[in-house]
Amino acid sequence: MWDYAKLSAEAAKRGGPAALRSAYKLAGVKKGIEVGLRAGRGQGFIVGGGLVGGAWFYSKLSARTDAEPVSASAAEASAARQEAKVPPTGALTAPSVADGIAEGDPQPDPAK
Repeated sequence: MWDYAKLSAEAAKRGGPAALRSAYKLAGVKKGIEVGLRAGRGQGFIVGGGLVGGAWFYSKLSARTDAEPVSASAAEASAARQEAKVPPTGALTAPSVADGIAEGDPQPDPAK
């Protein structure tokens, strides 16, 4: 049987050329949904696993940092800085004689 004859016979079984086209279209849509769902499940598994793993890692990391005590040397350094009244690094201080400003030099007006 010729290809066109097979196509005509199948179209006659389905109710005409328009019905044959819609049947093929419907079959393609069903196949596309099946393939898409299969791919989506795999992607969802990967993304979901990453989210769960990330949340687990974050909880372990935050629990570990909350439980760590402050080291003695950091506490001692803070106490020594307070005793010496040394400003923290980067703090602004008033100019002094050591900076080359003599006591009689005019000072800038702080109101400006």
